[in-house]
Amino acid sequence: MAFSTISSSRFAKERQNERTPRTPRPCCEQVAGENCPYFHIWRSGMFRSILTVLSGSVIAQIIAVAVLPILTRLYDAEAFGRYQIYISILNIAVMFVAFRYEVALLSARPGRVYENLLKLTFRLCIWTSMVALLVAGAVDLLIPGVLSSLRGIVFFLPVAMAVAGIYQMLTFLPIRDRNYGLSARSKIFQSVGFSFGALGFAFLPVIGVGLVLADVFGRAFGAISVLFESGKLWRTLISPLSFSEMKFTAIRFQKYGLLTFPGTLLSSLSAAVAPFAFLALFNLEVAGQYSLLERFILMPVGVIAAAVSQVFTGELSTLYRTNKKDLNRAFRRSLFQLLAIGLVPTVLGMMLSPSLVPLVFGADWTMAGKLCVIGFPIAYVRFVATALTMTLVVIDRQSLQFSWEVGRFLFTLCVFGGLGWVGVDNPNTVMVWYALATAVTYAIHLLLADRATRLVSLQAAEIGKTTL
Repeated sequence: MAFSTISSSRFAKERQNERTPRTPRPCCEQVAGENCPYFHIWRSGMFRSILTVLSGSVIAQIIAVAVLPILTRLYDAEAFGRYQIYISILNIAVMFVAFRYEVALLSARPGRVYENLLKLTFRLCIWTSMVALLVAGAVDLLIPGVLSSLRGIVFFLPVAMAVAGIYQMLTFLPIRDRNYGLSARSKIFQSVGFSFGALGFAFLPVIGVGLVLADVFGRAFGAISVLFESGKLWRTLISPLSFSEMKFTAIRFQKYGLLTFPGTLLSSLSAAVAPFAFLALFNLEVAGQYSLLERFILMPVGVIAAAVSQVFTGELSTLYRTNKKDLNRAFRRSLFQLLAIGLVPTVLGMMLSPSLVPLVFGADWTMAGKLCVIGFPIAYVRFVATALTMTLVVIDRQSLQFSWEVGRFLFTLCVFGGLGWVGVDNPNTVMVWYALATAVTYAIHLLLADRATRLVSLQAAEIGKTTL
């Protein structure tokens, strides 16, 4: 009972501290505001940050592509197949490692609560990986035949989960601190670690899982690069954390585990609906035509949007901690700038893709060129929305974000299910409906984010008036 009373009072005190805005810093230091230039995408500060993050992603991709011809000669198709299965499993499993508590690091105030959150997230990465290892061992013992063909993957997966979870946690720290150079370097180090690891493991008697080990090595290399440049952060991670502090921190940020975590899963499932829908509605050839659009248009746009999102999230989270009254102004300014930036490339892509795609990739890809005409508006909407997608999470509106994720997933399923039910036989028609579904769902998200940031700004302004 005593612990419950103390925890409740501490919880209320922490929430009150977060609702009270800090005194805004001078314009040269603050991240946003009407007179501060750094929240303008086109101006030097923020644009340079975006280019910094983007350069890290591009260089990492170049390294990975450059080493690929060598790896295809060192590893057989079975090794690559095993690696692809491993990546597919890990991309889902890594969401369970810390139950998205690492996202809370963006908005946590500096001090004891922030440090306890770091410790809790680090321990969750270790504990969930140990549970995964016990589960894998129990399944292998009780049902030996289930894991026989994937044993080389399954028993490396818990270690990979721990490393990937810790690295994922650490990648949020440069974003929080607006140290975008470190964020870019960590991606490069990860790619370099994977490349050298894959080359080295190819000559060891583990070639069957060499690429899997290389992925773990690369993520560990990226994590070490962040720790190396973060002072004595590692001491904070391994320092003691009492059960009462752990419980208090878990309850304080429980929305991330209960809402952000399942919302992220739904987001991944929503993204996977379209490729499977084209396969189910038509055939493998049409699905392959769509895959070209996905790989060479939507994915590159996603990389750019992710770079913008990292910088925007870092700036917005700092603003949320320091000067909430300018939050909505910063959101709207970024929204309109992103809409303007993506408009001309979208129009040019729609005009040129029907003739350019078959010219570059061959006459067999004529359908892909036609699909790209509709795909570019989808890419445009994704570019704008993805860059701002963390807004509701940063401002502690996880329930609203989760509700939108559920609605988007169900609406997308209904659209493709309805197309299958009426027997649509034209891929272009499917793309048009997919574009409409994308536009509607993301427009709703942007409206929700605008309304939520406006409410936060109004509340902060009212609190500011009462404290004068």
